[in-house]
Amino acid sequence: MSKQYYFSFVLAALSFITVKRIQKAGVEQYHYFQTVFQKENGWFNFKEPTLILNLPFELREISGLTNVSELEIACVQDENGILFMYNLLTDSIVGQFNFGFKGDYEGLTKADSSYYVLRSDATLLEIAFPYDSLHVTQTKLTIQEQDNEGLCYDQRNNRLLIAPKSKFGKGKILKDTRAIYAIDLATKELNETPIFLISIAEIEAFANKHLIQLPQKVSKQSSDSISALKFIPSSLAVHPKTDEIYMLSAVDQTLAVFDKKGLLMNFFMLDTKLFNKPERLTFLSNGDLIITNEGQMGVPTLLKFEWLKLEAE
Repeated sequence: MSKQYYFSFVLAALSFITVKRIQKAGVEQYHYFQTVFQKENGWFNFKEPTLILNLPFELREISGLTNVSELEIACVQDENGILFMYNLLTDSIVGQFNFGFKGDYEGLTKADSSYYVLRSDATLLEIAFPYDSLHVTQTKLTIQEQDNEGLCYDQRNNRLLIAPKSKFGKGKILKDTRAIYAIDLATKELNETPIFLISIAEIEAFANKHLIQLPQKVSKQSSDSISALKFIPSSLAVHPKTDEIYMLSAVDQTLAVFDKKGLLMNFFMLDTKLFNKPERLTFLSNGDLIITNEGQMGVPTLLKFEWLKLEAE
């Protein structure tokens, strides 16, 4: 056998083995997706968005995101104190309100008639109608973490949820721990004790148990591939149908789902072709999910995923 035929044979064999491994992984992930991600009244197909929009230049660094209606969302841009109204049907900005000066604005949510904006320095802004700088109340939150991004409205408990990006505290154990805080809207007071903590080790154990792929890196000690999961929350939202908390980690391009007590329900690595930098998410009232990608050097995008209802048996 000539060297050319030998190498061709080896290449074909390796390709066949690789394809089989990919097929096996695909079947395992499909099985997990169907049996674990599926809920009693619906599910998402994260491979097939029902809508993809290229957002305008003004929203290239889209940060905060929240739903307004079935056809309209509100968002803020990272540096400017402007509240943008965006229509999904017309694919255009249909209104904007100046509520303040430049700042590192991150989280955004709507509760009743007010909008709440979270600055990274843990300053919360409440913007009342008519949503201008004269109707803004600022509150400096006593959160020990100083890099705060995630903000959402938990309607059933009448509270705001906040997800800082930074670690919960000092030390090796707390290095891989993230905290979720709550603000009671009845009293407008922050509970300085987290409502629950997120452990990266628990996420990794969950993923390994259910054969879910994790971000990988090469170990310096053994040259083996090990988990590179950082899980730094960039956005969170409460599903209106299941009452679960969906949480994005943009740096990992991952999505995790928790119940209200902090129990991990689901975990998923997002398709990098669809999610180059998934920064924000929100739900429409019918359960449909909106995820936005920051533009970075390209075009910011918005993806909509339909909440697929299960057929009655």
